[in-house]
Amino acid sequence: MSELLSVDCDSTVFHLVWSDGTHATYPYIWLRDNDPGELHPHTRERLFDLTSVSLDISPESWQQASAHLLVKWHDKSTESIYPLDWLLENRPGKHRADPAVVSLNYWSAADLPAIPRFDARLCRESGSTLVDALQEAKRHGLVIFEGLEDDDQAGENLGELIGFKRRTNFGTTFEVVNKPSPNNLAYTALPLPLHTDLPNQEQVPGYQFLHCLRNSVTGGASVFADGFRICTDLRAQAPDDFDLLSGLQIPWRFHDENDDVRFRRSIIELDSMGDLSGLAFNAHIADVADLPSSQLLDFYQAYQGLMQRIREPQYRICHTLGPGEMVMFDNRRVLHGREGFDPGSGERHLRGFYVEHNEVNSRIRTLAIS
Repeated sequence: MSELLSVDCDSTVFHLVWSDGTHATYPYIWLRDNDPGELHPHTRERLFDLTSVSLDISPESWQQASAHLLVKWHDKSTESIYPLDWLLENRPGKHRADPAVVSLNYWSAADLPAIPRFDARLCRESGSTLVDALQEAKRHGLVIFEGLEDDDQAGENLGELIGFKRRTNFGTTFEVVNKPSPNNLAYTALPLPLHTDLPNQEQVPGYQFLHCLRNSVTGGASVFADGFRICTDLRAQAPDDFDLLSGLQIPWRFHDENDDVRFRRSIIELDSMGDLSGLAFNAHIADVADLPSSQLLDFYQAYQGLMQRIREPQYRICHTLGPGEMVMFDNRRVLHGREGFDPGSGERHLRGFYVEHNEVNSRIRTLAIS
């Protein structure tokens, strides 16, 4: 552990220097707002009221103890105690360590010869194994849990260990079977082109789980592609198309006799740093493009170009799910689809549900600590 070498201060900040060469500056108002002693003892929520002090607050006195910085503030009757290891770990500008932050590996078919697999029983029995599976799901965007019991609830039960299920207009769980009067193309035997689910929702579902209960049909293989790899290639090879698809918002809509769910969003979504944060691609529920006529030809050129790129074999991997397998994939990154199948050749039944990104991240953190 690095040792504190020196403490100095001026009119607005403390300056601390550690033996590993770290120099850190701590504004007084930041220290007052983040006093470790002013958190609720049980909830660990902040009790301090920022409006109760002036922004130009300064210490009445301070001293360095062996493992703490002790500060006396004018508005507080007792000293504030700042552990030195806490000050080093939480110094301004340093993000909190987070086991849920995982480097992403973008892939094409050649890069991912097999979908990463994890034993469902070991994931239930070992928190470290489940953490490995969830971190891998973040890294590559998809994993398969294998060895689930011959029980229709086995997939849901494993999902309960990960987080709360997201309810949509299709319910909390949904049955992917060939239906006589479907309200979604997933509930047919037709080929299902690569897509992401529910871009028409205000919050696009995070991770999708599909538990294979029965599959004895001819055909019906599941198809996956890394949308972030496709978008990265698009950005490098057709930057104007990338900029247009990430800059324009288009309408998305699902509607049947019970629901009419709509939202506007870009096909390619970026975060505040300009990095990829989501792909919304589902031609079946893209609503009427209501862009100005002057933008439509450029939009369709970029949109069709992305659609053609998504269909290139170099990006696609296929896997026929068998009973006892459950695939988990990032619905905001990984496109999924299905080859057509012969409904008269047997039975195909998948049970699906969604779990949000923040639920998966939370479970990684709590299991990593334990």
